Amino acid sequence: MGANAKYETLSDIVRKGLNLGVQCGCGNVAVIDAARMERWYMCHMWDKRLHMLRDHLYCLRCGGRPREIRLRPSGQVPTAPNRFPVTEEQWVRVIRGLRS
Repeated sequence: MGANAKYETLSDIVRKGLNLGVQCGCGNVAVIDAARMERWYMCHMWDKRLHMLRDHLYCLRCGGRPREIRLRPSGQVPTAPNRFPVTEEQWVRVIRGLRS
């Protein structure tokens, strides 16, 4: 992927070491840790194509599921609250919970 890279999946963004910038229609902007988000989506077996991510996102400001959402790769540090497991033990608990 060159300078004009086209990112189609969350995995494409993670491979480049970037995070995910999200902008809701209400104007709220956040940067999400793309690597943890990708692992969360893999655990749930959700579609990781960028145009499908909105199905599982919601805005922390307006509280709704964003109808108009802009997703873009971002080199910035994550600003969104960390809602993903941090330790490997926490990830294992998530996976066990999904299997039961």
